[in-house]
Parts: sequence; structure tokens; C-alpha cells
Amino acid sequence: MKEASQKDRAPALTVCPHVQWFHGSPTPLTTLKAGSTVTPIAALAKAFSHKPSDLKIELHESEGRRRIRIVHDGAKHGHLHRVLVENPATDLRQHPGSTGALGEEVLTTRDLRVEWMEEVPLTGTYEFTEGDQ
Repeated sequence: MKEASQKDRAPALTVCPHVQWFHGSPTPLTTLKAGSTVTPIAALAKAFSHKPSDLKIELHESEGRRRIRIVHDGAKHGHLHRVLVENPATDLRQHPGSTGALGEEVLTTRDLRVEWMEEVPLTGTYEFTEGDQ
């Protein structure tokens, strides 16, 4: 799969440093397999937990504030997990097929432990204002 160039990527959804990592799944997990997708954006992980075939991200800016809306067509209830990343430089790598901003959709390089956070009821839209994450 061809890696997206920087000009092909979407604008960053967050500007804060990425210190927490999340994974959404239709089932509760204790371990995340190498090669799994993780993100620093909890709302995005929640949307992915529903296993959508189509996902759109809308970015709206008004009065210096950025509002992000994630719309998807997933049909399963989900579970949100915090991924216990020990060293992002070695545990994670950029997802080669992602058109999102660098670092917002990455792959695990080895199996990692996860902490279950919450059950995620099915909803087709997630919205947040930058900084609320």
C-alpha cells in the first residue's frame, strides 16, 4: 500500500502532544495484537469500535475554536480501550495507508496490553471541540 504524502494528509485534529493512545473494538480486550490501529483521539477510537465501512471526519473552525465531527456507518456496539504504550518511538509506527495527520492513526509494532475503559453504545456521530479530548 502506498504511503500518503504530507500534502495528501488531512489537517491535524489535535495540537496537543500525544501521550495517551486508544483502540476501539466490538469486544473487550486485554491485549492488542501487533499491527493493530491505535489513535490518540478517543472519539475516533470509539467510531472505529463500531467497525464502519465508511468514516468521514469534518473539521469546522469558528472564532478560533475547532470542532471535529466524526460520522460513520458502523453497526456494532463497541468497547474503548486505553493502550499501554511504553515507548511510542518503538511501540508505534505511522499507518502507511492513513490519510489522517501524522501520528493520529498509527500501528502497533508488537503486542501491547490494554485497559478496558468503557462500553460504547452505537451512535453514528461523535463530536468534540479541540481540547475537550
